[in-house]
Order: sequence, then C-alpha cells, then structure tokens
Amino acid sequence: MFDLDSGSARAADNKSAFIDEAGKYLGAFTRAEWMEKDDTGSTGIGFSFKNSENAEAQFYINLSYQHGKKNDGGHSLLNAIMACMKLRKVEAPRKITVEKWNSDTKQRDKVDVYGFPELMGPKIGLLIQMEIEKNSESGNPRPTIYMPFSAESEKTASEVLDGDKCRAPAKLEKAVQMLMNKPLVDRRPKGNQHQTGNTPSSDGPPDDWNDIPFD
Repeated sequence: MFDLDSGSARAADNKSAFIDEAGKYLGAFTRAEWMEKDDTGSTGIGFSFKNSENAEAQFYINLSYQHGKKNDGGHSLLNAIMACMKLRKVEAPRKITVEKWNSDTKQRDKVDVYGFPELMGPKIGLLIQMEIEKNSESGNPRPTIYMPFSAESEKTASEVLDGDKCRAPAKLEKAVQMLMNKPLVDRRPKGNQHQTGNTPSSDGPPDDWNDIPFD
C-alpha cells in the first residue's frame, strides 16, 4: 500500500521551513537579485537559499555604502561564492523571474526582477551563523553567511583557487569548530541584548523576510 518516500521522511525532521540554526548546509541560491537604494545609491545582492531538505534562508550582501563607497567585505564574500561555484565572471544584472513572499497575500508570487542567473542553481555549501542585527527591534536572530565552500569538494574559496596544490580540504573543519563556538552573534548594544524575540513560526516566513538592511 505504501512505498517509502525518502523526501517525505526527511521532511518530518524539519520542523521549520526556514533555516534558524547555525551550521553547515548544502543547497543552491534560488534568487540572486540586484538591489539599489534610490536615495543613497547603496547597492547589494539579495539571495534566497534553499538547502537539500528544502529549508530556506534569505541573505543580503552589501556591495557599496552610501554614495558608492565600496564595501570590501561584501565584495570578498561575493568573490568567495564565485570561486566556490567556479565562476570566472558574472555578467551585468538582467531580468529574471523569481519567487518572493507577498506579505499582504501571505503567499509566494512570481515576480520579474533584475539579477544574476549565473549565481542561481549551482550547488554550493554555506556555513551559516545566526545574528541579531544592531538595530533589531524584535531581537529575532537571522541567518548570515559565515563562509561559503564547494559543495562538491568541501574546499573553501582559497583552496579551490589553489587548484592541484590543494589535494584535500583542510580549512572547513576548523571553520565549523570556530562557528559552533559562537553560533549566535548579538550586535545590539549591551543594554538591549536581554530582549530576544520568538522563533519564527513554521507556517510562514519571518516578519522581515524581504527586509533589506541597507547601510
């Protein structure tokens, strides 16, 4: 009468549809959207990530601050992602169709945005750290990219770029240990750190699912 559905069985372990714990994840970006704030000119890329068990997370990589000041950290992270995907170049943003959460209708809608299809689809590994942002009012932790790595070889970006000089991954295990020593970073002022929000419910995304933390 019943045949084992391994995907359904695995889903029983996944009580939340959203990544809410630090750790090591394999998956792919389903959205890589170019974002620019009109009033300041700050730019970045909004990512949606889905892991192998269909849990999701949203990330924002800031590439420039107000008035075009380059964010070196954001560019380093983007280049590390490209290295782990073995992408030599990402073309200028162009129109793509992605799914985004509509907070009014409480459902996903397909929308056209400008983005980077090269970054969507290829498998990638992510070490994810939870973070409470410095201006957070809710105190809810949100996932951030601690370090990308190759889903195929588990090599970090520098190890991928070393090519044949690096025969086996060596840095990822140490990075995982460092991450798990500090799985949550609270960037709020000390006096506000006792105010921590509730874990997002599993029947819808977090309230700030599409919020973009422009600098």
